[in-house]
Amino acid sequence: MRTTLKAAFLGIAVAVLGGCPAWGQSPPAVDSLGRALVENQPGGAVIGVLRDDSSSVHSFGRADSTGSAPSAHTLFEIGSITKTFTGLLLADAIERGTVDPSTPVRSLLPDSIALAPAESTTITLEHLATHRSGLPRLPSNLAATARPADPYAAYGDSALYAFLDGYAPPRASGTSFEYSNLGTGLLGHLLARRADTTYAALVRQRIAEPLGLSDTRVHLTADQQARFAQGHNRAGAPASPWHFDALAGAGALRSTAADLLAYLRAHRTALRAAPDTATPLQRAMQRALSPRAAAGDGDAQIGLGWHETERNGHRVAWHNGGTGGFRTFIGLNRTSGHGVVVLVNTAVSSRRVTKGGIRLLDAGATD
Repeated sequence: MRTTLKAAFLGIAVAVLGGCPAWGQSPPAVDSLGRALVENQPGGAVIGVLRDDSSSVHSFGRADSTGSAPSAHTLFEIGSITKTFTGLLLADAIERGTVDPSTPVRSLLPDSIALAPAESTTITLEHLATHRSGLPRLPSNLAATARPADPYAAYGDSALYAFLDGYAPPRASGTSFEYSNLGTGLLGHLLARRADTTYAALVRQRIAEPLGLSDTRVHLTADQQARFAQGHNRAGAPASPWHFDALAGAGALRSTAADLLAYLRAHRTALRAAPDTATPLQRAMQRALSPRAAAGDGDAQIGLGWHETERNGHRVAWHNGGTGGFRTFIGLNRTSGHGVVVLVNTAVSSRRVTKGGIRLLDAGATD
């Protein structure tokens, strides 16, 4: 009981890089956000901080019904943070020469699927990655297969193709930003189809294994399932895990704070790599992080999956995520090199999680 209370109210921290784990008090800004996210909530929160050559993970609240505190190695559904992995898969495929940003979506679908009439603007892979395809946020036939507690699980290839066949976007592709789970899910599906494998396997082969992200995956092992946090819905009741089929690229991944900090560190290293020494995967990361179009209001931009905004003269790349029982955020301050991961196993306000994560990336906020 003492351990649970300490985790819930004090914010225990453990270093995950650079030597043996060292426990200590959370920095004030991290402690304030962690406390706020678990106050009057049944779940917990993990906040990871990347600073210079060190990383730390700060734990608050509870991971499951036993009252145990979450840790650097507790698995969470990361929701739409998955889209940054899908964008990186596209950048990697471009580096490998198997596709181009301008590759038409129609060319990677089965021949029997006639997406958009011939006179329509061609939808490309880059349009999917930057939410400028003209496709809606969700396919209109999702409701026919959706289960309230697990809405994407039964939406398979046949349903996806049935929606796309003959679909004509209401606006020309490439003209405006409209966030689309369908578009990014389709992108993941097409890249896996091109590589003759599954989305889950493609993420493991091209990203997780090369970067040493052993806990970032779609399907969990028995050990990982034992470390998987119990999600909670907005009412605080236990939420069923979400599963994805054809639209896995939109939000199917589970991961840990330790893995996501390593993922951020790899992107930071890639940004600092010289053109003549960068590896192909580092060049893919550079490509994925490069803004390509406006994304909504203000100065917001979109790369291949990554959002980018400016904060106090600092460029911040970020993405958030949400499923039935989880809220998440990941961000990298491109100017300072600082990174932040926020994982919550209760469906609290996404805006609250995102604003909190962004504030931690402001200059000096994690001191």
